[in-house]
Amino acid sequence: MLATKVVLTLQLVLYAGVILVVLGVGLGLIAGLRRGAVDSVIVGATAFLAAIPPYMAAIVLLSVFAVGLGWFPAIGAGADGERLLHLTLPAIALALSSLAIVARVTRVAVRGESDREHVQTAVSRGFLKAQIVRRHILRNALMPITTIVGVAVASLLAVSAVVEQAFSLDGIGSALVQAALARDMAVVQAIALLFVFAFIATNTLVDILYVFLDPRIKAGKEPA
Repeated sequence: MLATKVVLTLQLVLYAGVILVVLGVGLGLIAGLRRGAVDSVIVGATAFLAAIPPYMAAIVLLSVFAVGLGWFPAIGAGADGERLLHLTLPAIALALSSLAIVARVTRVAVRGESDREHVQTAVSRGFLKAQIVRRHILRNALMPITTIVGVAVASLLAVSAVVEQAFSLDGIGSALVQAALARDMAVVQAIALLFVFAFIATNTLVDILYVFLDPRIKAGKEPA
């Protein structure tokens, strides 16, 4: 029963994860590199988005873009050819609050790396700004960014239950809610086990990525 629903939920979480990473890291990078008005606007916008619960974001998106403007379908996952369009609003609703957190962590990490001595040395030597950002700032800031992205993506599975209910998506999140209402504990336990496994797998993947991001990290050792 769950096997038929897992695919839809994974598609939704993957879509939301892409939005989260692209916009979250992108906005955080811009805010970290730009001082003044741009930074203030992004900080204010992300603070506002972080305070919006996913179910509220789902209601607003449905009201404005599905019912009001008619740009997106309101309910259902659609056929395979229309799946991306049907999952756009649910993915945005699912990603918004986590996107804001990723952006703020990225901003702090980038700002911290920008003020370090080796970056100032590269600037004084006349290196191209794009090269400095890519090789000296973003590369060294990837550790905290990867950590928060991993936690955020893993948490999307749990939040998907609310979003799937709002958009009438037949995924495992919606199945969890229905099983809880019906007091079907076997299904509730099975879905909870899937969520726990997914969270552990995501965090394990993040730990493995650390070794590639910083070769100094070895088993049982801290970076020098």
